Amino acid sequence: MLKTPQQILKNIASRIRFLRLERGWSQQELATRAAIRLATYQLFERTGKISLERLYRIAIALQRGKEFEELFKPLPIRSITELIPKPQRQRGKAVRKS
Repeated sequence: MLKTPQQILKNIASRIRFLRLERGWSQQELATRAAIRLATYQLFERTGKISLERLYRIAIALQRGKEFEELFKPLPIRSITELIPKPQRQRGKAVRKS
């Protein structure tokens, strides 16, 4: 069953809250370590809404930056045909006739 984007974001916020509490940090402590405003962090924990840059700052503060950087890493090659270069598409401008 696919989750909605909102459910996924709330789940991430919940995991981060757990990591914060595991370290014994207050919301203010994590916000300070991540160099973001407390209100921004509180909104994130409550709703899951946050900018990508601020989420990365939180990941760094929690020593999870490497995991963040691994997002969307290319998948391993499954067949030899994937190694054959594909022609690159180029967008061209239409030539106007005068």
